[in-house]
Amino acid sequence: MAEQPPLALQISIDEAKDLIEVLRHARTQIVELTRGDADQELVARAGGSDLIASVYARIGLTVIQGRDAVPILVTEIGQVEAAVLNLESYEGHEVVLCLGYALLQNLESRQSSWRSLTLIDGIWAITNETGESANGATAPSTS
Repeated sequence: MAEQPPLALQISIDEAKDLIEVLRHARTQIVELTRGDADQELVARAGGSDLIASVYARIGLTVIQGRDAVPILVTEIGQVEAAVLNLESYEGHEVVLCLGYALLQNLESRQSSWRSLTLIDGIWAITNETGESANGATAPSTS
């Protein structure tokens, strides 16, 4: 049986930039709180900073494709929630915390709008309703 590609929600490029800001600030707060003594893998998971490179890549692919929606995987939403909660716990900057809560609220309001994805050069991209990837190529089979 072929493995199904992950599902995602669409966020705007501006929301993706906000997401990166939230993740960066959460990581900074955790590093400052632990005075740099925490395990780097733990810091990356707790602050969600391990998503930053992926989100940048998705933004880049979205722009190259001339689209305006960036995918965020269903499995990544929990990391965003953790980053926002950590910001609240570690007294993160109020403006960034507000960005995080707004982003989570937007994600929650889109819960019924799951989209399927395809890999393009190792980067997740939203698949069009017709089964074609955003660059016009037919989505590859996983079988």
